[in-house]
Amino acid sequence: MKYKKDGFTLIEMVVTVSLLSIATAATVPMITRNRWQGDVKSYAHQLEAGLLELKAKLGKQKTSCLIEFPSAYSFQTPDTLVEFSQGSSGNTTTMRCCNSEISQLANDPDCSTGTPGYSLSTLTGRDQDNLRIVQYESTPASKAVRVAVSTTNFGFTPPGTTLNSDRISFLICHERSLSAGDPTICVPGTNQLAIHCVQIDGAGEVSNGVWKLEDVDPMPAISSGTCETT
Repeated sequence: MKYKKDGFTLIEMVVTVSLLSIATAATVPMITRNRWQGDVKSYAHQLEAGLLELKAKLGKQKTSCLIEFPSAYSFQTPDTLVEFSQGSSGNTTTMRCCNSEISQLANDPDCSTGTPGYSLSTLTGRDQDNLRIVQYESTPASKAVRVAVSTTNFGFTPPGTTLNSDRISFLICHERSLSAGDPTICVPGTNQLAIHCVQIDGAGEVSNGVWKLEDVDPMPAISSGTCETT
């Protein structure tokens, strides 16, 4: 009587393990890149939502704000550039705001100085009066990305229009896209990661997109790009 033996031969097992290894080697980097790109997209949406909320509150409170960033096209951690409530000593961005109530309370009749928008509650006594660029700060995504701005000065006037005839773009990249030689430079395409952007125009319209560089130069400057909104 013959017995039939079920199972795999050694060669079949070696081939199967090899195929699984190849599939894993190809899939894991793609999953990792998608996760990194997801951090960038997530923070871009947080910035977009924060700016829309800021525009709405300025219109409701009849408040004007002037925001001054330390430098343009220099990638920084969000807490040093666009996030305020964590009290980071490294944040050198100023956001001075004023309206008729603030002017009276601060004894600033001409609104020549203004009051930091992210600490208005200390003046008015109302927590909801505080103004920020990003509503939810120190999130997991914010710890993984870097942010830059296209201009150092930008102002808002109610109901959300701007003091500028031009626009400002916020550029967001993953820390894995930073230049090895200069951590303030983000190199598009590194690890196949794109730079996302959030843009506000002179009418106060907010849009989200991807930062595209000119293709003429092999190494184009980041400032030569534009925000292709979706």
